[in-house]
Amino acid sequence: MANPIRSILILGGGTSGWIAAAFLNRFLDPARCRITLVESAAIGTIGVGEATVPPLVSLLRLLGVEEDAFLRACHATYKLAIRFDGWTRRPVWHPFGHVGTGQLEGLPLFHHWLDRQRAGDEASPYSAFSLQVRLAEENLAPRSTQAASEIIRRGAYAYHLDARAFAAFLSELAVGRGVHYLVDDIQQVVLDADGAIGHVETRENGRLQADLYLDCTGFQSLLSEQALGDPFIDWSDRLLCDRAVVLPLRAERPMPPFTRATALKAGWSWRIPLHHRTGAGYVYSSRFASQDEAAAELIAHCGLDPAASSPGHLRMRVGRRTRFWTRNCVAVGLSAGFLEPLESTGIFFIQRAVELLLDHFPDADFAPALADRYNRRMAAEFDEVRDFILLHYLLNTREEPFWRASRAVVPPESLARTLAEYDETGVVDWEGRALFGETSFYAIAAGFGRLPRRVHGMTGQTDPERVRQALAAIKAGNEAQARQMPGHAEFIDALNLGAGRTAGAAGGGTGSRFG
Repeated sequence: MANPIRSILILGGGTSGWIAAAFLNRFLDPARCRITLVESAAIGTIGVGEATVPPLVSLLRLLGVEEDAFLRACHATYKLAIRFDGWTRRPVWHPFGHVGTGQLEGLPLFHHWLDRQRAGDEASPYSAFSLQVRLAEENLAPRSTQAASEIIRRGAYAYHLDARAFAAFLSELAVGRGVHYLVDDIQQVVLDADGAIGHVETRENGRLQADLYLDCTGFQSLLSEQALGDPFIDWSDRLLCDRAVVLPLRAERPMPPFTRATALKAGWSWRIPLHHRTGAGYVYSSRFASQDEAAAELIAHCGLDPAASSPGHLRMRVGRRTRFWTRNCVAVGLSAGFLEPLESTGIFFIQRAVELLLDHFPDADFAPALADRYNRRMAAEFDEVRDFILLHYLLNTREEPFWRASRAVVPPESLARTLAEYDETGVVDWEGRALFGETSFYAIAAGFGRLPRRVHGMTGQTDPERVRQALAAIKAGNEAQARQMPGHAEFIDALNLGAGRTAGAAGGGTGSRFG
């Protein structure tokens, strides 16, 4: 390469900055490319807990992180699914990994399950065939102290973690491996004659200059938006929640290995179990509840004394950048975009941003075609997750004004087309999606009671008795595996008491950046 990138400046720390630093450091030679992170001491985070999705498992494996050490340092617990309470008549599960075998007789399991439902000889919900749901229902861990499990080997799980502790954990890892760290405040972003970022002025270290800049400055977006003028695409007309109120609660026993999303008057409340406490919050629409009303509703929902509760308040800007990569700057984290945490995708978008950056890594000439392709890929990922989150709201059956308004949102053409095809055929076009594929769609659609008008034609070509036996075998196999697993709280408590290295601690496998 004639003109390689020799320096990267990451502006902003927190989860986004330190994931970027640790990941880039893992794949770029420190002798050839200097990575510097600048973080302001004045900017803090509200550490009430954060839920994640399975790609984080592969990221930690790529970084060579030993899972037990991560769990202890970040007060983390396992997450096998999300449960949506009160959105419709009964709880709706979104499990990770396959439901059952994933495929049965050449078709997604969903089609055979639907065929047997319509025939009247299968009363169990679709999610009942998920091992993750079976463990979650009993508050069981996905591994024992003696052996790993298929869930661990496949990486079909995620974590609940303390976001502040996670950033500190990654900071220690990255700095120990050669990332340069400065605590300083950005005073000015200076553009060069071509309109790219020339340098930044800081309070303590003066001028800082690099070939490539990563904007991890959060909703402020000091580089991408304020300096480079990239427009923000607002999605508040479709996703109505724009505020959150948060509270830390005592640790739960038993400890659920899943995230709860409970419908309230003007939005929904999360409950995230960490080892040392439980994170709770209420994502709501300011059109349908005031700040004081939302705080009072969350406090009552958590069963707390209002006089002894001090909730924190957050404003959320829902949408994404028009261009995530502009000239010599890439927006990562909240500066790139934000979708409400209904499906726990915040850390995923950070991870995806830096993975795609390496896939499209430039030289210092910054070929526009690389940035264009990167921007198309990132935009598609945000749009896909937006559609999935909207699906939950469109299928709700509540009658409060907020929920009626959410149900009345006109879906984007991409989601409208998917729903129309599903309603008519049961087939969806989500198999190749980066994060939430067809199994996730089926879990939400079936859980909310929206089933297609007809079953797949190929189910009529399969012996129904063989399908009945296969469904029964899936349930029996899940029960057998569940009997081998310890309680989730028991496992996490033992881990944090230093009960020795447990089997499967590293999660199994080394992963691949391209997997």
